[in-house]
Amino acid sequence: MKLDYNILWFEDIKTAFEAKKELVREVVEDFGFNFPEPRNEINGDNLNNINFDDFDLIIADLNLSGESGTNLIRKLREDEDVFTEVVFYSSDGENAVREELRKHGIDGVYCASREGYEFEEKVKKVIKTTIKKVQDINNMRGLIMAETSDLDEQMFEILEKVIGSDEKFDSLPAYVFEKVEKFMSLKEKDFVTFKENADISGLLGDTLLLDSYKRSQGIQRIVKILNDNELDVLKNFCQDYLKEVINIRNMFAHVAPSIDEKGQKVLKNKKGDFIFTDENCKNIRESLRKHASNLQKLKDTL
Repeated sequence: MKLDYNILWFEDIKTAFEAKKELVREVVEDFGFNFPEPRNEINGDNLNNINFDDFDLIIADLNLSGESGTNLIRKLREDEDVFTEVVFYSSDGENAVREELRKHGIDGVYCASREGYEFEEKVKKVIKTTIKKVQDINNMRGLIMAETSDLDEQMFEILEKVIGSDEKFDSLPAYVFEKVEKFMSLKEKDFVTFKENADISGLLGDTLLLDSYKRSQGIQRIVKILNDNELDVLKNFCQDYLKEVINIRNMFAHVAPSIDEKGQKVLKNKKGDFIFTDENCKNIRESLRKHASNLQKLKDTL
C-alpha cells in the first residue's frame, strides 16, 4: 500500500456519491492517507475493464439501477475472483442489507445503513481493518521507501528547474558544490579514521554524496532566496525533513524490529526508539503527505 487509498464505488445517484464521498474523505485522511477521487461506476457493465488490484476497498449501494448490488458482488466474487473488502449500504438499514446478503448466500461483506453517521462509522471501522492488514513493519518499510524516493525526485526536479532559470539563483550551484565538497572532505577524514581504527562497523554504516539531506539543504536555500511569505511552511524544511523523513527512513531501512518488555514491536535506534503503534504509523504517513504537499507548493511557486 502507498499513501493513496483507492476506492471503487458503485453508486448510480451522483448526488449521493458526492455527499458520501466527502464523509469517506475525512475518514481516509484522518488515518494519514491521500484520498484520490474514487472510481464511480453506476452498475457492473465495466467489470472487465477494471483492474481490481488497484483498489483497497469497494463501496456499493445495494439497490443499483438496472442491477442489484447482490448480483454485482456475486459477479465480483465468482466471476472476477475479487475478494477485496466490500461495504454494502442501503436506505433500508444495516439489518436489511444483512438479510438480503444472507438470502443470496454472499459472505465476506460489511453491511451499513445509508444514514450519514452510521455509514461513516462503519466505513471507518472497515478502513481501519484494511489498514491493519498491511500495517506491519515490512509494509511500512515499503511505503516509506517508495514515498521518500518520490520526495527525493521532487527535490531533484526543483533544484534542476531553478538552476539557470533566474539570476537570483546564480549562487545556488556554488552552494551545492560547497556542500558536496565539504561532505567529501569529511568523508575522506571519516574513512581515514575508520581505517586507522579498523572500525568496519562505522564504515559499513556510512552513505555518500548528494543524498537526501543535501538535497533538502538545497531546497532550504531556494526558500531563503525566494523569501516568500506564502512559503513559510517550508522555513524549517531541512530540519523538519531530517527529523520526520530521513531519520525515519534510515531507521526502517537498517534497524531490525524487536519486542520490548510491554510486548510492543519497537525499532531501537540511537536517535530514539520507534514503537510500532497505529498512531505512530499514522504520524509517519501524515509527515510524508505534508512534505509532498509543501514541495508541490514550492514547485507551483517557481
